Amino acid sequence: MFDLSSRRAATDVVARLQFEGTGVCESDFSTRSFDGDNVNSLTDGPQAAHMAGISDREVGKLLNDLPSAHGSAQDGRAWKRRLHDPAKRARRAARVVRHIRFVYFAHVDDDSLFGDYHHELVSAEVLMDRVLAARASGMKAVHPHLNSEAEERLFNRPPRGSFPQVTPEYIRWYGRDGARRNEPMVREELAIELMSEYGYSYADALDIATNNSGALARMDQAWLLTRAKTPIYCRPLHATEFHQLACAIEGAYLVPLGDAQVTRANTEIARRAAAVLSTVLDEFVEAPFRIPVLAEAFAEFHSAHLLRIAHARLAGLQPMPVTGVLGWFSAKRARIYAEVQARLAAR
Repeated sequence: MFDLSSRRAATDVVARLQFEGTGVCESDFSTRSFDGDNVNSLTDGPQAAHMAGISDREVGKLLNDLPSAHGSAQDGRAWKRRLHDPAKRARRAARVVRHIRFVYFAHVDDDSLFGDYHHELVSAEVLMDRVLAARASGMKAVHPHLNSEAEERLFNRPPRGSFPQVTPEYIRWYGRDGARRNEPMVREELAIELMSEYGYSYADALDIATNNSGALARMDQAWLLTRAKTPIYCRPLHATEFHQLACAIEGAYLVPLGDAQVTRANTEIARRAAAVLSTVLDEFVEAPFRIPVLAEAFAEFHSAHLLRIAHARLAGLQPMPVTGVLGWFSAKRARIYAEVQARLAAR
């Protein structure tokens, strides 16, 4: 049992994390700087912060000092004043820059090869801004398994006359009396409807609903409906946009021959973008990059992120009292899920 001060501290941490959003993990792997140097790691433990979300300090380490092709034009004395001011230094350390900006070639023709390259840079920046904004707002920033076709089927009701007979897809959209449903049935609801209508077992009904209709799982459909109501600047990415972002980051990494400083800066920014992208995925996902450098950066930080999440979930389960059969099954399922994610991350 926690004492009163521990509960109050845990509540404060959870409330603060709800406003700060979640970001990259800080496990033994991810607390290393991007070039491999060791930094101070945080102490592991069953804290409320681990249960509420993963710290985003590593996002700041990856994004706050992005390379640039331009030198600093700030006044030296003003910079020294800020450097030696403890309050300003603390605010600067706590601030997290939630965007990625590449370096553009100057004085080039938009119809040239550089114009196509700049288009890749813009695409990567816009999509990455949406990912980070969605993550900061508390949403699932990327759904790597729901593509644009699933979204299109969800928001386009087929005409009633297009069904020659009653099928699972028809039941998904229309009731027994032919009335239109306000929203299509989710997979679980459709399975229960098939059980009552045709006497299937739940396993068979769920299999029919999965393979013979476009019904989505409850959480997937809720995510798509929430995504549709979200402003475009912080709208999370489905699988199609996720792969578009990966292709744009690869395009940014393949810098055309030109200014050497721009080349060095953008290759490093692309590597950091791949690392940041891996940390917004709370489920194991294969690296979407074909370039080995980007795939390695994605896999390293993604593995560290999943390990931190798994450790946090396991630590959070230990002091929790389990009451009743449903509570026991919920705790066991959460523990199994965390262990599976940890094993996938450690492969």
